[in-house]
Amino acid sequence: MDIDLDSIKIFKRNTDAIFTNRGFYYQYLSVLKKWVTNFVNDNDTPIYTEVENDIKEIGENYIFTQLKCYSSEFSLNSKEIKSSIFDFFITYIKYRQDNIFPLFSFVTNSGIKKNEKLLGKWLSREVFNDNKELELLKKKNREILRSESNKIRQSKLNLQNLSVERRLEINGNYQAICSIFENDLLIEDFCRSVRWEFGEQTTEEAIDKIKSEILTLLKDKAFNGRSTQIIFRLLLSEINRCSQETEEYKRCVTNSDLQKLLELADVDIKNRIDFKFIHLIGVEIEELKDRVKNIETVQEKQCSEIKKLKPRNLENTDLTLIPYINNVENIIGWDTEIEGIFNILNQKNLTAIHNFRGVGKTTFIKKFLAKYRNEYNNLVWLNIEKSLHSAFVLNDVLISNLDIYLDKELTIEQQFNAILSEMDKYGNNNLLILDIQKNAENIVDLNKIVSLRNWKKIILSRNRYKSYNPQPLPYLQFEDAKKLFQLHCSQENIDDNIFREFLEYIDYNNLIIELVAKTIENSFDLTLEFIFGSLKKQNLNNESLKIDIEISEEDSKTIRIFDFLLQKFTIEGLENNEKYFLEYLSLLPSSNIIIEDLILICGKDYVESNKIYFVNVINSLERKGFIQYENGRNSIRVHKILQDAILYSIRDKNSAFFNSFHYIAWLTGRLSDGYNSPKESFRYLKYAESILNSIKEQYRESVYQPLLLLENEYLHLSSFFFIRENTTDLWKDLITRSENYLGREDVCLAAMYNNLALSLKHEKSIDEIISYLNKAVKIYYKNSGSYKDGDLLMFVTVLNNLAQAYLFQNDFDNTIKAFSKVAALRKKHYFYSDAQIGVGYTILSEIYKKTKNFDKSESLIKEAIKYHNLIPLEKRNDFLLSSYYNKLSEYSLMKNNLQDALTYQQKCVEILESEEIQNAHISYMYQFLIDLCKVCNDFDSVKIYEDKLKSVEQ
Repeated sequence: MDIDLDSIKIFKRNTDAIFTNRGFYYQYLSVLKKWVTNFVNDNDTPIYTEVENDIKEIGENYIFTQLKCYSSEFSLNSKEIKSSIFDFFITYIKYRQDNIFPLFSFVTNSGIKKNEKLLGKWLSREVFNDNKELELLKKKNREILRSESNKIRQSKLNLQNLSVERRLEINGNYQAICSIFENDLLIEDFCRSVRWEFGEQTTEEAIDKIKSEILTLLKDKAFNGRSTQIIFRLLLSEINRCSQETEEYKRCVTNSDLQKLLELADVDIKNRIDFKFIHLIGVEIEELKDRVKNIETVQEKQCSEIKKLKPRNLENTDLTLIPYINNVENIIGWDTEIEGIFNILNQKNLTAIHNFRGVGKTTFIKKFLAKYRNEYNNLVWLNIEKSLHSAFVLNDVLISNLDIYLDKELTIEQQFNAILSEMDKYGNNNLLILDIQKNAENIVDLNKIVSLRNWKKIILSRNRYKSYNPQPLPYLQFEDAKKLFQLHCSQENIDDNIFREFLEYIDYNNLIIELVAKTIENSFDLTLEFIFGSLKKQNLNNESLKIDIEISEEDSKTIRIFDFLLQKFTIEGLENNEKYFLEYLSLLPSSNIIIEDLILICGKDYVESNKIYFVNVINSLERKGFIQYENGRNSIRVHKILQDAILYSIRDKNSAFFNSFHYIAWLTGRLSDGYNSPKESFRYLKYAESILNSIKEQYRESVYQPLLLLENEYLHLSSFFFIRENTTDLWKDLITRSENYLGREDVCLAAMYNNLALSLKHEKSIDEIISYLNKAVKIYYKNSGSYKDGDLLMFVTVLNNLAQAYLFQNDFDNTIKAFSKVAALRKKHYFYSDAQIGVGYTILSEIYKKTKNFDKSESLIKEAIKYHNLIPLEKRNDFLLSSYYNKLSEYSLMKNNLQDALTYQQKCVEILESEEIQNAHISYMYQFLIDLCKVCNDFDSVKIYEDKLKSVEQ
């Protein structure tokens, strides 16, 4: 390789380890193990310590080892990992220059962080079997190398009194090394040269393990039966002495060095041992601890044997602390359901009660125990906060009551199994309650518990465990929910309508009812209306709601409603893909989220792959209790309070809502697909409306542009289905925000100006309409070199609308000018297959109408219809087709041909009905048809169309 080493020398850091921390003991033990192993195996590879990383071995390969003895786990974002990768790379290119292919090892006692996938695949070498993941690995390494080299560059540039020449040299070297990072084959070869070794052990466990392995090796015949402890101390002292040598070549240990040491007499060996160093690293203390530990182990085993002689006499005992309640009358509702659970336990010995967090599962079982505790013999209640293993093994009360000994040498899983085995020896008709507080537990461990023969089991969880006789905990009825509210709030006058709306918003969540009631009770002047308004406005964290309250499940600790909600309704612990998807769902309506819609939103090209992805992630979230299926599993719902809590937490993050960027863009695309057939996109309107309402203006920074585009498509599409009094104001507000963010010449604004113009009435605002359309035309001309998909069609549409606006003013000159611009645009781009060609016929038709040539007008409209039927189905706009028939109806009426006028207008309305249009336009069309029916004395049809008109205007 032709690499300019001078250009990278400033990036060579001093990687010689320093004798300053606990990790050096682990390092020296690692050197000692390699040294002793080589000696036993007659491998004479020299081992260097504190040279170009912690350990350097020169044999068949050059091997450089970096050792880290840490308590924390690692990821590719850990500074220690990034630093080691950079130092490895600098060493790597230094030796590659001499055609040497070094290998690098990163060895640690610790493990890999749970969510770190790429490092795990690098460890297992799986990453090299997948081109896509290999590209990700190379990209990540480039990022690390650039970042680390830039840190060094900055530190050197920050030195005082640095000359201009030196600055230029440093920056030049930085550019040079960055160019090396772009060598794809070099980076890949480097990645293949790095090996990872994670011990998954604590510091103490790792040191104990490697020391034990060394002492075992020292018993080999090669050491002639010399005292293992003496030789151990001698060799450690020798490694320490070598490590302090100034000259690099002297920091080396070999087999011949070890053999010379073994040839020393005992007295000389003792003189070579550095007892001050041995004392410093705590070898004697560790040995003393081992002796004490051995004594304790013997004592514990003796105690265990004694305990086994005691008779078992557990009867009618609470084996754990049970959260009984004193005032059972304060627990409202569920009387029938409690009896039902008792019957299920008698029949099947097992049930899993599930629902969203806060509905009252724990309270429900407290009421159950108040009634049925004496029906069972021994009782165990365990809250599962982290894992089933720790809940059992760390429950001192349970262990004491079972009177069992847990061997601490066993793994926590083995201790867990021992407890279950002991529990199953006690009596019959026992009751075990597992209150699972967080995410799904290991099903294997749950199955072990379920298999206990002498215990009936109740599992409380958000998860719906299909194999455990799942029973959904029902929501309280309205009257019971009101009683619960009044139990905690003495406010006398509660408007039932507001309270019902509040309950529906919070999905009858008992916890929220209690929190809101207590917040009002503890405040000076708060009301349900105010708090409900804050909920809907995502303003629950405002100052006036920071009222201290107490709730029973928090052991009377003071809490505040907002902080408590974020704590209770958290999504921590989920996989990243689950988190991102749930964050997206939090933007959508809380119920009736149709799964097919979610799949289609991402585009038809991805339907097949997304079917699998969405179904898997939805099933996973449903199992974990974060969502529920509805409507025969065709749709899902998310608890509204969970959605709100997720939104609150996202708002506090950097780049808030950016994870949903692509979903917002895809949804915008699905709305724009409705340009020709609005009803095809109607299904997506509710999602767009929810997203726009969920992401408040002050939190839109990272997704501002896609939200502007989404709002444009939403307002345009919704105009076909909703009658709004303030449509024009909504368009003006959107345009103001778009101008401020995008600038006044962004092409997106052109479509908005057009849509704003269409929202105005010709009779009252024709000049304003023309002004907005001209603004749109100017923008399209200024962006003529960068049209994207749909821009050209939209430009033609704007020009046609402008021509019709001028025609309304009888301004024929400007009408013809606009019409000519359309012709020029079509010729320039050879654009002749869109639905707007029919609109061109209608413009010409209107011109002839102005001259009273109704026959020519009619023939041109019929040409428009003829052309429309020649357009490919996917490009047809039947809304325009309906307008053609309306024009024919008007022309027929002018020619006093009432029957044709009626027939054409009926066709117009039929098309609008088939498109499911529900707006002011169809109201006008219905009214025109009603008037025609009256003139034709068809009063039966009058009644039919008047009823339809009323349904639209309601």
